[in-house]
Parts: sequence; C-alpha cells; structure tokens
Amino acid sequence: MRNLKLFRSLEFRDIQAPRKPQCFSLRTEQDTVLLGSEHGLIEVDPVTREVSYCWRMLALEGFLPEDGSGCTVGIQELLDHESVCVATASGDVLLCNLNTHQLECVGSVASGISVMSWSPDQELVLLATGQQTLIMVTKEFEPIMEQQIHQDDFGESKYSFV
Repeated sequence: MRNLKLFRSLEFRDIQAPRKPQCFSLRTEQDTVLLGSEHGLIEVDPVTREVSYCWRMLALEGFLPEDGSGCTVGIQELLDHESVCVATASGDVLLCNLNTHQLECVGSVASGISVMSWSPDQELVLLATGQQTLIMVTKEFEPIMEQQIHQDDFGESKYSFV
C-alpha cells in the first residue's frame, strides 16, 4: 500500500444538486459520476461540474418519501443490464434502466438495507439488512445464502480447529 499514488482528486462543493449526496458510483464509459440522494439519482460531469441528468422517479414512484426523509444506501452501474442498481434504506432493491428510464423493483427486504456491495466482476451482491443479517444474491437477484452477522454458536463453547 505504500506505493499507491493519488491519480486525481475532485471536489464537488459548487454543484447545483437538489439535495445532499448519500452515495456515489462512477460511470467509467461516460466519465460521469452518479450521486444518490434522498430524492433519487443525479448524474454529474466532473469536468464541467454540470448536472447532466436527474432521476427523481425514486420519490415519484414511492420508493423514497417525497418529503426528503428517505435514504439511498448504495448505487452501482451495471453495464450488462445497461442500468443502475439502487438500494434504499427502506429495503427496496431497484433497477433503473439508463436508456428507457424505466424503474423496476427486483427485491425487497422487510427489515431494511444498511449496505449494498457488488463484487468486482458484478456477479454477486451482498446486502446487510436491518436485522443484522447478510444476504448474498446473484446478479439476477437469485438468493444464494443468508447468514446472521452475529452468531450465537460462536465463542468459548465451540471447538476451534487451527
């Protein structure tokens, strides 16, 4: 890690975005940044610092409250689907098609979602839920496993093999 060098640093203090960003994802082919807020997604060009597109459909379709109390916990551009995957704190996993601007709910977690993380090859998704469980699904959102984060059968009473 000592030989890592900072390639580029950008600061977005002067962008005219409707709300405060909560998460982000890079769109490498378009050289833009997607920002998730409490109302939807904002696409920003880092060179011109202009908002190139604003998707407010998350609030309009009822996946985020219109009063701004919602939270986007994760976004990831999916090149295979030509869409963006969005996870909300209320537990919805959504696909926003970048070409047609259609919105599809591909899953929902009743206890809410605190974190969404995709594997580097975008084959697997890991969701941390409000009930302290991890859910792993495929890129087609087929469940693979569900595991408690804090396990009861761990500690001094269990044998350890080293």
